[in-house]
Amino acid sequence: MSSKRRDWALLITLTFAFSFGFAVYGGLFQNYFREAIHGEPQQLGILESLREIPGLLTAVTAGLLVALAETRLCGAALIASAVGIAATGWVASYWPLVGVTVFWSVGMHLWFSLSPAITLSLAEGREGGKHLGRMAGVGAAAGLAALGATRLLKPYVAYHVLFNAAGALIVAAGLLALFIRVHPARQPRQGMVLRREYGLYYVLTFLEGCRRQIFGTFAPFVLIMVYHASIETMLNLAFLNAAASIVVQPLIGRAIDRLGERKVMMAYYAILMAVFAGYAFISNRTVLFGFYMVDNLLFGCSMAITTYVNRIVRPNEMTPTLTMGTTMNHVAAVLVPVTGGILWKTLGNFQIPFFIGIAVLIASLVVSRRLPAHLPASAKA
Repeated sequence: MSSKRRDWALLITLTFAFSFGFAVYGGLFQNYFREAIHGEPQQLGILESLREIPGLLTAVTAGLLVALAETRLCGAALIASAVGIAATGWVASYWPLVGVTVFWSVGMHLWFSLSPAITLSLAEGREGGKHLGRMAGVGAAAGLAALGATRLLKPYVAYHVLFNAAGALIVAAGLLALFIRVHPARQPRQGMVLRREYGLYYVLTFLEGCRRQIFGTFAPFVLIMVYHASIETMLNLAFLNAAASIVVQPLIGRAIDRLGERKVMMAYYAILMAVFAGYAFISNRTVLFGFYMVDNLLFGCSMAITTYVNRIVRPNEMTPTLTMGTTMNHVAAVLVPVTGGILWKTLGNFQIPFFIGIAVLIASLVVSRRLPAHLPASAKA
């Protein structure tokens, strides 16, 4: 097996292992929080906000660890996440749970920033969208398998055993990362980067964070609280989304390569405006379930933001640029859910967050028009 094929195999395998382990954690956490910790809704809200704070510090964290190659930093991040996730099942009170959650969140946010850089490095500037889409499909397949396994095992296996198993899979992913030979920085990597020439990337990343948090926070809440969707229904939607994503995400990646970032992003924002308007004005649950799936499936279109910056970034700045993007994104992650929730409660209208979302999408559509109409894969500014 050639070195390049070996590295691709390692990346695919570790992506599957991480995604499987993290999906097990995600599928169990809400129930664990209610049953074992006896947590209240406001405690969950505080925990979720604190969990996102490491995302704000991703650029700083990566900058402090600049001496490590991306694959080594990725391995360390995954192992740190694994320790926190495995420890989750052993804590029995609220604040220790907050502590382990914030701890694994540091590694998780680094991984989400670093994995596209490693993928695009292996792609060597060719068909970046295709390869990012393929990795998203691998993650979706792992999530689908994890959902099935968790539902089968949960009646017979204790929480701490399942959390330990999830942590073990993520440790394995971290160890595999250490064996990938290639890494994006062919010359010394910058610690932190904030350049005006990357301004369009920063703005699109921030707006995408706003959009993602509005829908991810309030759409399921509306389905459950306003339209009384059952837990089983929400799990079925998650299962269907994971199954469809295995096919859809690679297709989105190929569309980005073929059509260019601007066309894909403009279509993405236009469709999502209809989805947000639907949640504001339509009361048919079946239609809203369909809109919920559309939003989740089209989330892969945001890969176009990454492929765009990959075309223009300076050779040694991909990783610090992506980590700065994560920081920009998480400004929205910390502020938007709290603001939307306060407005909903104060004004007594669940439509308010979706109106805000439509305004964000209009701004995103305007900004995305500044993307190049089509830039060849080999082009670099």
